[in-house]
Amino acid sequence: MKSLLNYILLSLSAMMLAVACTAPASDRLAAALRLVHERPDSAYAILRDIDYDDLEGDSLKARYVLTRALANLRVGRSLITDTLLDEAARYYISAGDTADWVLASQLLSGYDFTRGDTGAAVRRLEAMVPLIWNPRLLWDTYMHLLELSLNSGDYSAAYGYAGRLLADTDVPEQILKFSTAKGGALYMQGEYRRALAVLDSVIATGAVCRVRPEVAATFYSEYAEILNGAGLPRRAIGVIDSLDRFGGPVDEGERVARRLALAQFYANAGEARRARQILDSINHDGTRSVMEVYASIAMLKAALQYAGSGQFPSEMMHKVTKNMHRNYQFAQFDRQTAMESVIELNDDNYQLKLQRQRLRLLVACIVLVVVVGAVSVYIVLSRRKQRMIEAEERAETLERMLKDSERAADSQSSDSDKLRAALLRQLGIFKTFAGTPTPQSRDALRKISAIGADTSIESLVDWAEFYTMIDNLYDGFHSRLLATHPDTFNDKEQQIIVLLKAGFSTKEIGVLTEQSSATIYTRKSVIRRKLGTPENGDIIACLDGQNGAV
Repeated sequence: MKSLLNYILLSLSAMMLAVACTAPASDRLAAALRLVHERPDSAYAILRDIDYDDLEGDSLKARYVLTRALANLRVGRSLITDTLLDEAARYYISAGDTADWVLASQLLSGYDFTRGDTGAAVRRLEAMVPLIWNPRLLWDTYMHLLELSLNSGDYSAAYGYAGRLLADTDVPEQILKFSTAKGGALYMQGEYRRALAVLDSVIATGAVCRVRPEVAATFYSEYAEILNGAGLPRRAIGVIDSLDRFGGPVDEGERVARRLALAQFYANAGEARRARQILDSINHDGTRSVMEVYASIAMLKAALQYAGSGQFPSEMMHKVTKNMHRNYQFAQFDRQTAMESVIELNDDNYQLKLQRQRLRLLVACIVLVVVVGAVSVYIVLSRRKQRMIEAEERAETLERMLKDSERAADSQSSDSDKLRAALLRQLGIFKTFAGTPTPQSRDALRKISAIGADTSIESLVDWAEFYTMIDNLYDGFHSRLLATHPDTFNDKEQQIIVLLKAGFSTKEIGVLTEQSSATIYTRKSVIRRKLGTPENGDIIACLDGQNGAV
């Protein structure tokens, strides 16, 4: 039945893996997250086919980093390659996702421990504690702190964390687990009697009788170690001998550990011969992969031989040391390989980021060029359109001026209209535009359309003759203007003033002075400022009123 269930689980995992390989990255990530706890190997296979940089959005990227770290942890791989965990933790805390932030931070603490920085791992978890309000998340954090403290040898801190966890639970399995951790922390500090008292108090509560047989067997194995440390090896031997009564399967590693402990207890009880028999029954070379057991067997054999013969077995110790050195080299090699993988991954990520930055810069430059080009074209077209509009307005203004001059020839016209007609004839404009359109008319229109351009054209007006006409018609107006306001007005401003005196409108003045209407308005404002006249004041009235009359 169990084999059938495993087959079904494997089939489902294979189906999910096959589907995930062809699905989008977000769907494959969701499939890996569903599998990471039950089938971490399948989840890891899916994650290997997902490119981190193909994921869109910080949420998916953080989820990928977290799932990958969980898969590494579940399959027994080192967390040393999970260099992006810090970014995931920062994302979750900024997003207000406390649960995932705690999980990412716990994994990041494991990453620090894997790198050999146990202090940073512990400090990271301790800094989290005041920020966690959820009891379950706080419990998990204290569990990690207890594990890190035991692994790092900070037994005083481990004793405190175990006591805190023990005070918050009434589950028998957890009571045994934390009591053992608390007693073990005291034992490692040399306080054997206090450690024994902790475990004896747990046994007195009957909690051992309410747990599964394998859990009780584990507890009594730890209890026997503490009994031996407290100077009670005989009681420890009795406890080990009684473990078989709990039943249940015992793997080879656990069997070897029990026999090694039993040999140590017999040696401490003074029965060296029995201890040697037990050690000889253990396949010493078969324990090389478990360095702690291998070294313990060698040290115990060496101690027994020295006690019996007075000679230290240097050959045995040399063999053990050599094997330990070889395993250490392998471990260093694996660590170096992992670090090289991390460096390569970081280099790849850096190159990808650099390429993306260059691409963004190129796109930004292209967009900038397009925008600048579009704006430039728009400005040029707008200016051209504005010039065409202004040229059309000038042409219409000039046409109206010519019609007015024709009507002014009538004897019934006012003296002012006749004066304007005479002025137009004197300027030669009437001659240019008289009759139907001619090449001369088109040339005049071209000149008018070119007003405001950079090209230099011949002036439409003979201003010296025009000033003479103004002086003759208006009692020396122009001459008196120069005398009253010397060096006050430039040529264009003088032209505007005399044309205003002659009764020309702003548009007409723009045609005659070859300027746009906007420019005429601006120059009129400048003239008013020079005269000290309000913005809407009458320039000619102001001039006529200064010093009697100008």
